[in-house]
Amino acid sequence: MTDISTPKTIAKTVIKTFITMISQTIAETIIKTVQLQRFASGFLRRRVSRLLPVNLFVASLFLASFGMLASASLQTSQAAESQQHSWVGDLPIMPALSVEPALGFAFDSPNGRIVMVFASSAAAAPDIMRFYNESLPAIGWTGGDGSWRRGSEALLISEVTTAAGRLWRLMVRPQ
Repeated sequence: MTDISTPKTIAKTVIKTFITMISQTIAETIIKTVQLQRFASGFLRRRVSRLLPVNLFVASLFLASFGMLASASLQTSQAAESQQHSWVGDLPIMPALSVEPALGFAFDSPNGRIVMVFASSAAAAPDIMRFYNESLPAIGWTGGDGSWRRGSEALLISEVTTAAGRLWRLMVRPQ
């Protein structure tokens, strides 16, 4: 029987050879990976068993210090909460304002953050402005009566009419 080399038989031979080479390469890679995993697993098992008492001691110290920090943080936040009703980010919310979470948003832009908070209130406009005129300077804002600045940010507080009724809009944006 004579072998006739046609383009079709040559292509089949090349494809079979290529598939065989790829299969062998994949099999060798899998074997090497499994061997490496077994070595690493055994190595780590031996190292961990020797270091287990030390690791437990370090983990215990970490958890104890974390517990003390969490306790101190909780006491600080409770003290701050008693001074201030609530906050949205670093923006104080007057106790008489009720935030409408479905209407607000916050995101970071390349120029800085943009925060929009909407809140409803039965309080009079002068009372709300007085609250912010007294509260904001303590946290670094300058200005007053609805327009404040801090660093590269501007804070605008105004009463707006929406489909939901009259609301207060607190907006932080880049200057």
